Amino acid sequence: MDALIVGSQDGLADALAGGLRRRGMTALRAIAADARDRERAEWLLDEGGRPPLVIVLESAPFPVAQQLLTLTDAHVVVVAEQRAPAARAGAPRSRSLLPRDESGLTVEPIGRAGRRWFALSGRPDAMGAERAAAVVLRACGAAAASCR
Repeated sequence: MDALIVGSQDGLADALAGGLRRRGMTALRAIAADARDRERAEWLLDEGGRPPLVIVLESAPFPVAQQLLTLTDAHVVVVAEQRAPAARAGAPRSRSLLPRDESGLTVEPIGRAGRRWFALSGRPDAMGAERAAAVVLRACGAAAASCR
């Protein structure tokens, strides 16, 4: 596998997996419960063949991302979903809850309102899952390209 994607079903995670497949990459899909403890997370990484890219979609406090960061040397991309009331213009930012970008970690905050997503930087247009996945993949393009 080229990537492991952890996120809820029928949402942005499925669109991300499809986007990677269109780029000729393979992706293993999982849900947060699959990596809820160290033993399960180790099994999941082994099942995926220790992929060089791990994408985790979750909101603060990011327990799955923290679990996977301690177990792999893969590049980890955290898609930090923020619900619309917390992400709207003028709302106090919860930036302190976001993990900091560091070597091997990319954080991409994205707003969500139901089944629509919007970039928190740049144009605030509502996007469907496919377009939001393209924004996330473009934001972590260097990480995705390094998997090939």
